[in-house]
Amino acid sequence: MAVIVIGSVSGIGYTIIKLDRDSHLATVKRDVENGLYATAEQVQLRFFETVLIAKRIENILSISGGDVDAQVVKTVEQFQKDSPEIVAVALAPGLEVTHSFPLGDDETAIGLKYWQVPEQMASVARAYRGQSAVVDGPMPLLGGGAGYILRYPVFLPRPDRDVDHFWGIISIVVEADSLLSPERHDFGDASKYLFELNEIPASGLPVAPSGNGSVSWRFEPVVVEFSMLGNRWQAMARPADGWPSYSPQSSYLVAFSLFSAVVLLVVLSAYRRLAVKKDDAHALLAEAVGCISEGFIAFDDKERLMIVNQKYLDYHSDIADLVVPGMTMDELARISATHQPTPLGPMERETWIKNRMENFRNPGESFLQQIGDEFWLKVTEAKTPHGYTVGIWTDVSAEKHAQGVAEAADREKTDFLNNVSHELRTPLTVIFGRATFMRNSDRLPQSKQLAKAISADGTPSPEVTSAIKKYQDFISEQGAGIADSAQHMIRLVEDLLDWTKVARGKLELDMQLLQLDELARSVVEDLQPNAEAKGLALSYEGDSTAEAVADKVRLKQILYNLINNAIKFTDTGTIHLAMTREKGQIVFNVTDTGHGISEENMERVFQRFQQVDGSMSRKSGGLGLGLAISEQLAALHGGTLSLTSKIDQGSTFTLKMPSTDRREKSSENTEQNSITIEHVA
Repeated sequence: MAVIVIGSVSGIGYTIIKLDRDSHLATVKRDVENGLYATAEQVQLRFFETVLIAKRIENILSISGGDVDAQVVKTVEQFQKDSPEIVAVALAPGLEVTHSFPLGDDETAIGLKYWQVPEQMASVARAYRGQSAVVDGPMPLLGGGAGYILRYPVFLPRPDRDVDHFWGIISIVVEADSLLSPERHDFGDASKYLFELNEIPASGLPVAPSGNGSVSWRFEPVVVEFSMLGNRWQAMARPADGWPSYSPQSSYLVAFSLFSAVVLLVVLSAYRRLAVKKDDAHALLAEAVGCISEGFIAFDDKERLMIVNQKYLDYHSDIADLVVPGMTMDELARISATHQPTPLGPMERETWIKNRMENFRNPGESFLQQIGDEFWLKVTEAKTPHGYTVGIWTDVSAEKHAQGVAEAADREKTDFLNNVSHELRTPLTVIFGRATFMRNSDRLPQSKQLAKAISADGTPSPEVTSAIKKYQDFISEQGAGIADSAQHMIRLVEDLLDWTKVARGKLELDMQLLQLDELARSVVEDLQPNAEAKGLALSYEGDSTAEAVADKVRLKQILYNLINNAIKFTDTGTIHLAMTREKGQIVFNVTDTGHGISEENMERVFQRFQQVDGSMSRKSGGLGLGLAISEQLAALHGGTLSLTSKIDQGSTFTLKMPSTDRREKSSENTEQNSITIEHVA
């Protein structure tokens, strides 16, 4: 333990010293970086001023027609007088140097033809092609040192043409050291800093620092990139003696580390006594866990097995010999994957292990795990405040078996309803068809033949005509009653068929882009007679540009069900359907003057075969499947159907489903719309 303590303190001390050194080094580099930013601004300003002078010379040349007159010479001489860092200025009409300022060593440049000097022509060509100033350098100067050359292309207007013609190049040489200000960092002093200013090539790759061979990481320069005259440049600098190896506080940190080691050795004996007490507490915990009647297992924060009771081992008897303290949860999961009731392939085994580890590391709700053919365990796992993971394994085989029996019975009931509905639909359709003929008895060929036979012996008496009319009206009334009842029964059968399709997962949607305004208007027009028959006013107001991707038939079915409910449960007043678009959602509001639904009955309205008034004497018929089917159809569209209501204030049914608006998707691809249907019943 003493060796471990000393080693730990040494390691921690080294880490702290290293972090302190790194922090100090980062501070020094940040200071150099700030200096480079200031230098970059100074360089940009210097060449900006130089461009202004070149522009002034260009304006004078434009006035003089391109001749280098005394005004140009005076301007250049004054510019050099005000800016001593300007080494030379050369004027090259037609790319041949004709004037060089000041005269002296630079006089040899007169007559230089740029196209004959490739290293000069490269920057001249760039300035010409871009029709803008460029900076070339660094390059050695005749008088010693290094400098940068500003190439400024001059284009003068031509009276006879709309396009300016190329006059030549103005070259201004700036001394490199004059660009560096010693106010904060004297980058120009080679004894303090190594400094370079280079243009980034067209390839975009940064320029490597010059030097002989590679350098240690401690001597890598700080690099700052900036834009100048339309091109990218980089300034790099580093101390001439390299970056600091230690911070000024390193000696204090070493002393503190040694002091800490002594203190920890003194505390070690006290820690030993605490460790003994901890072992006693662990033994007590293990004995208590062993008395639990359910499976118990616990892992530490490193996912290593700490405690497992005998009940857990009894549940996993086939792997009990392999479950030992100290093994990781990943190892236990891999052992369990190879002992599943149904053998898993390599890919399935890895997927099973991945899902099991995900549930273990992010415990949430309880889940079931099958151990044998008829053996199921409910697994409940949780994280402790100290990062430990505990699990309770409960035998739920009896409950699982009962659930399977109930699901089988529900499937049998669904299949029975499906078969009965199919058998009922055919005769009901025939009854409805024949009743439709009866409700129009006066148009039947037999009625016309009867009228013709009676009229053959002369004009029938009023009593006969009236009797025939009453008979035909009676037949029509009976046929209409039969047809309405048959149609009602067909709707009930269709609801049953839709429910069985949804329950068995057989319902498929035909998704397509729909114009919602047109669809909503058609629903209102179809249901207008039903509302007028009860003396209700049904109106609509919508957005003509709204669109959504949905199944047209099923979406209309949802709207039919909701508006029909509004008509069914509204005695007097109005029903209004309004469609609006709000923040990426399409909202349908169906409002009527109904009585509302109590809070205790809200959940019942979405249950199958349920209505608010479940008694046999209820005024409104139906199987109670309309809202249940609508809720399932909404879910199949990726949406939801919910309800809010208050007694004597009405109800609000809200249908939310993804919608598609091509105009909105062009600006916000991830936004989803929703349809809201508010229904007051």
